[in-house]
Amino acid sequence: MDKRALINRLCERVTGGRAVAAAYLGISESKFNNHLYENKGSRFFSIDELVALQTLSGSSLVAEYFAARSDAVVVPTPSAEVDTVELHHMCLNTAVKRSAVDQLILETIRKHGSINQQAQQKILEAHRKHMATRDGEIRATLQVYGQ
Repeated sequence: MDKRALINRLCERVTGGRAVAAAYLGISESKFNNHLYENKGSRFFSIDELVALQTLSGSSLVAEYFAARSDAVVVPTPSAEVDTVELHHMCLNTAVKRSAVDQLILETIRKHGSINQQAQQKILEAHRKHMATRDGEIRATLQVYGQ
């Protein structure tokens, strides 16, 4: 994902889209677009603006963007009140994410006989999501059963 795609994905998660995102940053929608496309001598959004948009969107997309560029993983912190039922749901979700990685690998090899660069990126993205989910599950397990 490139930086423009990041902004578009953030705006997709904001009710009201770009207009609301621009207002949240205290700028007009046309100035927002100038920042996005780096038109008329405008610079791209600052880190603080990106974090503000992430907060507004209720996502971790900015963190995931930078983590992916650094071969790192964003791990959400489990909620303060995890019980055994929620922990079970987390385990199921982890299994689904792992299955998605395995399925991508299998389908790519079956279809093409090898894994090209584009497929590698998709597989690694799915793998990062699986590892982040698994880490959250482990932390939640320690929270529920820790002394």
